[in-house]
Amino acid sequence: MLRRSGYAVVVFLAVALATNVFAQGTSAKVDYPKKPINTLIGFSPGGGSDVMISMVRPHLEKALKTTFVPIYKPGSGSDIALMELATSKPDGYTVVISCTPQVPINAYVRETSYKISDFAFVANVVTDPGIFLVRAESPYKTMADVIKAAKEKPGTISVGVSSAPGDDWFAMRMFEEAAQIKLNIVPFSGDGPSWQAALAGHVDATSNNLGTVYPQMRAGQLRALAIMTDKRSPIVPDVRTFKELGYNFTSGSSRGFTMPKNTPKAIIDIFAGAVKQVMNTEEFKANAIKTAYPSDYQGPEEYTAYMKTLDTIFRPLWDKYGKLPDAAAPKAK
Repeated sequence: MLRRSGYAVVVFLAVALATNVFAQGTSAKVDYPKKPINTLIGFSPGGGSDVMISMVRPHLEKALKTTFVPIYKPGSGSDIALMELATSKPDGYTVVISCTPQVPINAYVRETSYKISDFAFVANVVTDPGIFLVRAESPYKTMADVIKAAKEKPGTISVGVSSAPGDDWFAMRMFEEAAQIKLNIVPFSGDGPSWQAALAGHVDATSNNLGTVYPQMRAGQLRALAIMTDKRSPIVPDVRTFKELGYNFTSGSSRGFTMPKNTPKAIIDIFAGAVKQVMNTEEFKANAIKTAYPSDYQGPEEYTAYMKTLDTIFRPLWDKYGKLPDAAAPKAK
């Protein structure tokens, strides 16, 4: 009897231990967050990443019952911010506003110390279409005007982009090839400095993102000549697409939240769940429509797959355009 009872106790303890381990691995409750979350932003204020965190932050702070601390780390196509994230403690208290295509391409464009597998992709928030704009007083009224001037004086029409290479840099390279023109592509440290330079007349135009520049469009400060979507946007239905004009390409940038690899799944799920909850509220949806914010939630699995897909798309584009003089991608210091 004693041996049988001892055996039963051992079995019971083994089952209990296994059950406890299983519970911890699948649905363990985590006390997160318990302190503010540092939010790395790889571009200057006023750009798409800044707009995204400003849009989401108050709602997300309420949902997670914590505060987000924006930390701007502009330069090298967000490489500085991504390097810091890659070496941060995987505890959920350091996130980066991850932008495409910088995250999937920086590893081979800039020969960085990190690679795409060094990150845990948590949630995508926005997929923002590319758009070509000039200041309101610009003599260029249509894309035909821009193309004509570029053909008459190659390399003189200056177009600001957020970085080299970035989504808008690639877009302008595809546009140059399709229209058989030569532009003067001017890289900045983000979408904000790019549109600000166009507004001030320092460059002739800016290749930017709709959600980023919509306030300036609505105020009549910037005028859109073409949008880089398959079909016209319901937000700006009067703006023709590049495809309508005979140039078969689309472009845009996605922005979301990314953490270091090895961040516990439970923490990732809590954070992603809060983002999804926020984006599903009527208040957020109404504000998104009002501000032309092209929200596009993707959870951890979908967001990770999306990043890997972009890697396969942009590698051949870099092989094609990466040898051009202004493609030089400075390494972060």
